[in-house]
Amino acid sequence: MPRSPETAASGPHIDGEPHAIEGGTEAEAAAPGLFPGDTGTLTEATRRVLLQLLRGPYIHRDRHPKLWPVVIRDEEMLRSRLADLFLALVVDTERGVAFIRNAEPAQADEIPKVTRSTPLSLIDTGLVLLLRDALLRTETQDTRAFIDRAEIDDALSVYRPATSTDRAGFERRVNSSVERFKSNSVLLPTAEEDRFEISPVLALIFDADEVATVRDAIERLLDETDDTRAEAR
Repeated sequence: MPRSPETAASGPHIDGEPHAIEGGTEAEAAAPGLFPGDTGTLTEATRRVLLQLLRGPYIHRDRHPKLWPVVIRDEEMLRSRLADLFLALVVDTERGVAFIRNAEPAQADEIPKVTRSTPLSLIDTGLVLLLRDALLRTETQDTRAFIDRAEIDDALSVYRPATSTDRAGFERRVNSSVERFKSNSVLLPTAEEDRFEISPVLALIFDADEVATVRDAIERLLDETDDTRAEAR
């Protein structure tokens, strides 16, 4: 999922949107200092977009209707400013999503990693695969993807060891994964308490090849677990 810089808090910050978006190019819209000692050259709107990208986890066309036009208008400027920080900007106009990731060096030389990566647990990974599949089913229909909590619980039950009697502990781990995906705005709230919209950003973070690789690894792990259980009988 999108990662937040080590020095910034992650999570959506919709209230950080500017009150109005001025037209024109960045050079034309350059504003005087916004505060005493301000030597910046970006407009307030562009600064707010840059800040939201750095805070993370992403900017979405529908969730950030005032920020999104600025992303499109000032995309090259944003790319340049982020590149100065060893960051790359990802913009998908079809899905209406923009986020940052660590820049990848062209050669083997090491460059600083600005955003931190959080390892995924087995349950996290299973949830990624479940949500990614749901997104794939709706992409061809050009509709938004939704999922119920009951469907999540049912699909992830395959990862609970058959010999385990700690059902409550497993449920806590599932709850933890769901809450983590909610806090990172991968699972978005709806009018129904236990129903979520799946953010399209997930399709950009885990492409088809990555999903296939992860799925194969999970299936091998589950097969090995089944073999171990059979030998123990």
